[in-house]
Amino acid sequence: MNRRTLTVITSLAFGASVARAQETLLPSTGWGTGTAISAWHFTTAIPQSAGAVADVAEVALPFRVSGRVGRWSVDLSGAGAYGAVHLSAGSAGGSGDGGDRLVSIAGPTDVKLRVTGPIVGESLQLTLGFNLPTGKVGLNADETSALQAVGAPALHMPIGAFGTGTGVTLGLVRVFGGDDWALAIGAAGEQRSEYSPIALALSTGRSETQVTPGSAIHITAGLDRALGEGRWALLFVGDMFTKDKVRLSGSTDAESNDYTLGPQFTVSSQMDIAASRWRTATFGVAARMRSEFSDASGTKVSGSSGTYLEASLGGVRGGPSGAGLIIGADARWHSGLTFTDALVGAAVTATGVTLGVERAGTSTLTRFTLHGQYGTFDTGKLSTTGFGASLGFSISSRREAR
Repeated sequence: MNRRTLTVITSLAFGASVARAQETLLPSTGWGTGTAISAWHFTTAIPQSAGAVADVAEVALPFRVSGRVGRWSVDLSGAGAYGAVHLSAGSAGGSGDGGDRLVSIAGPTDVKLRVTGPIVGESLQLTLGFNLPTGKVGLNADETSALQAVGAPALHMPIGAFGTGTGVTLGLVRVFGGDDWALAIGAAGEQRSEYSPIALALSTGRSETQVTPGSAIHITAGLDRALGEGRWALLFVGDMFTKDKVRLSGSTDAESNDYTLGPQFTVSSQMDIAASRWRTATFGVAARMRSEFSDASGTKVSGSSGTYLEASLGGVRGGPSGAGLIIGADARWHSGLTFTDALVGAAVTATGVTLGVERAGTSTLTRFTLHGQYGTFDTGKLSTTGFGASLGFSISSRREAR
């Protein structure tokens, strides 16, 4: 049975990548860690409730460990991050305190643990996921303002959420396979543990904020098949949600910022291209459709639906070991969420180019990358352009759990 489809399906449907456990409990392990430094500068500062955003930067330190215990795979992942936002004085439309200032958020994220294994032969797999409440919660006004920018989907920062408390996922995946193809169908129930752009848009940035996500149901289907010497995968994910709660310190109406996300649908395709003198080569496209959410009274909020389109092409030129040249290009278009003028709902058209070096050793894989970006951003109140750059370093094991 081809297991690549199963791996991707469980990652999408039940929460991916999870990271670190005691080596004695994971006799066959794959691991990874690194550093990512990302920043954006806007040619015109973008007005927000706390002030006009001129610059956004983040440093992230992610880690991951995976391994096997008998027939079960175990993954553990998490990160630490520091995000900072420069709020500019004197920008039209800004409503901050009138002076340049820096707001920031720092701390660990929640740790995600996932355990996956067969329950009927190899074709029916059970996944248990846990969101361990190690992350930062109870944000003050400045931290909320910083997260509204750092967590904006348009910016693609490495870390967009910190702590949301304990979460649990239970799911099943059924795999059907042939000689050169595999089909997987999955379903999962989740006590959610991620901020949504809606939650950040409803946070005013002027009060202490506590976000409590609701639950969700995920339906997933994936097809993986050989195309000559390469492979092609097609994935579909449908999500349905219950009520999320956003609590603001001092709010007179405890339910005023509660909401229920509408159904969300994601389709993605990835092609692994077999090419001579290329260690890896991949082309991927993805589309996500977010429907309107409902407010505390159950009324659908006009302008809260959105579409996200993304594509990337890249690879590593070189042999199977030693040094290789990383080359990549990417593009994305987000329609934006017009019910808000917050940066988290901004429409964006952006492109990027990646250059770097990868060294494949006997047991480790080391990567250095530089990613440059250019984009246009429109919040409904202001349209501007921005320049972004990301510097990344990672080191990981070449031996994954099998």
